[in-house]
Amino acid sequence: MRSTIIALVFVPLVALPYLVFAGKPAKIIHAQVVQVVDGDSLTVAIDGEMVRVRLAEIDAPEGKQPFTIRSKQSLTNLCLWVPAELSSISKDQYGRTLARVKCEGVDVNAEQVKRGMAWAHGEFTKDPALSTLQEEARSAKRGLWSDKSPTPPWIWRTIHP
Repeated sequence: MRSTIIALVFVPLVALPYLVFAGKPAKIIHAQVVQVVDGDSLTVAIDGEMVRVRLAEIDAPEGKQPFTIRSKQSLTNLCLWVPAELSSISKDQYGRTLARVKCEGVDVNAEQVKRGMAWAHGEFTKDPALSTLQEEARSAKRGLWSDKSPTPPWIWRTIHP
């Protein structure tokens, strides 16, 4: 009898967090973009604290990879010194802050992919719209897709450590 009572009390307590947060809108953090690091990373000021943010679900050219400078310039044009909204905030396996970012109402994660300045990052892409935007950019040969055989950064890093 005692285990039955404990089970009845325990189940609602375990389910409570899911009930409390179900349907609740995603948390949005307002920030100021103070630096563009590369085509998929920004430094933002949040209440006076500097935070490095990586754009979630995408990966931009890096290092000496083709389109690195153009990708960074594209993100600079979209966000530098502009107020930003961060949502879908999480951490990756390296402890980096990941977020969807809007600058002046533009979803810059999606815009970088649409412009051909970043890849929808395969297994890490949860938003199917990013894959659609990537296919459109590839078909139109925009940005990095104008290259004969663009190499995704996650493969580039293994070839050029």
